[in-house]
Amino acid sequence: MEKIRQNSKSKYLAAGIAAAVAISAIAFFVTNNSNPTPITTSGLTTVPQSATLEGLRVGNSAPDFSLTDPQKGQITKQTFAGKPLFIFFTATYCTPCQIGAQNLAKYYDQTGKEFNVLIVFVDPSETDSQFVDWKNKFGRDGWYIAKGTDMAQAYQVQYLDTKYVFDKNGMVRWIDMHPLDYSTIDPVMKPLLGA
Repeated sequence: MEKIRQNSKSKYLAAGIAAAVAISAIAFFVTNNSNPTPITTSGLTTVPQSATLEGLRVGNSAPDFSLTDPQKGQITKQTFAGKPLFIFFTATYCTPCQIGAQNLAKYYDQTGKEFNVLIVFVDPSETDSQFVDWKNKFGRDGWYIAKGTDMAQAYQVQYLDTKYVFDKNGMVRWIDMHPLDYSTIDPVMKPLLGA
């Protein structure tokens, strides 16, 4: 009889511990999703619906930058002069960003590659080989890729999936932080491509 009571106590104790863990996990999830963390070395998130844009604005000149593409070498703002530039701030594991990149790749192919694309990875723990693998899977050969945590700070990027489009003179023409639908791209890019 005593053994039955001990087994019952053990079951209640295990159930209590499981409930406490579940409550802690839910509290962590709610806290982190109601107050998303800006891009830092940890806590990367995509944008919540309630977020407002901070930082660069349409009409601003794009800040200078200097990055290293693991396949193409040193790149700067001047590398892209003369063609519109689509900059995409992401991490290799951001699923909405991967879908958006595939939509951008489709549009890039259909327009004859008349604009530049720069994918800026903002998770400092990721490596050049991960960037190349991501580009091979979701991007195009003509795209530029680089780690750019400093650039993300200069551009005041707060969330993964932040995108900037610059005209051929380096002026900001469009900013977005939400998942990139294919239908969104043409109205933004077409006026810059002269079509």
